[in-house]
Amino acid sequence: MKIDYSNISKTYDDYRSYSRSEIHQLIRFGKLKSGIKILDLGCGTGNLSAELLDCIKVDIIGADKSFQMLKKAKAKALQVICADADNNLPFNDNSFDVVIGSYVIHHIKNRMSLMAECFRILCDGSLIFLTSSHDQIERLHPVIREFFPSLIELDKKRFPQISELDYLFKAAGFKNIKHEELIISKIPIDMKYLEKVRNKFVSTFYLLSESEFKEGIEKLKAFVKKNKEPIYRDWWGTMILGEK
Repeated sequence: MKIDYSNISKTYDDYRSYSRSEIHQLIRFGKLKSGIKILDLGCGTGNLSAELLDCIKVDIIGADKSFQMLKKAKAKALQVICADADNNLPFNDNSFDVVIGSYVIHHIKNRMSLMAECFRILCDGSLIFLTSSHDQIERLHPVIREFFPSLIELDKKRFPQISELDYLFKAAGFKNIKHEELIISKIPIDMKYLEKVRNKFVSTFYLLSESEFKEGIEKLKAFVKKNKEPIYRDWWGTMILGEK
């Protein structure tokens, strides 16, 4: 099933955001400094760009292929451009100091081509991806596995292994590659979470069969009602960086 990001854009800002802690970890990890020029690759509605601008004075441009996502980003007074990361990026060589792609790499078909394009448009700077390892995907869904059994394997097929990303960084010419885990958020499995799932706040939900999704919603609803105090799960991610 094809994922309709125009439809996702309607509720994206209601359920997807970046914590200030996460932004500070990204700034520290990437050694981001005031005055640099950043490309927010696969920017969606511009949440990452907006949060970065709240914390540090940078020149940031967001790129995404969804017009509806970009429409919301522009409403936040952000610089944006429509671009498909699966094709050549519409920027000159040496245009950016840093390229950041947050939860975008699993959407890319030709990852080697994207790495090469990022290398081309970078000055002597860094490429940073925020993603989840397969181990982190397993850790995120110890409860969800009970309700949507296909979800974990679907995500593991979509998300590249960290070792694969290491290889792609090196093959594209990047050096001094490093990665670091971070806790993106603590997720309470409660009625609010049920509503987020019902609205398919993670794109993988669109890949489930309608019957499995409906059955999972009913199981999750019963689980939430049974547990008066919400059970919390950590959402872990991995930052990976390579220098040109």
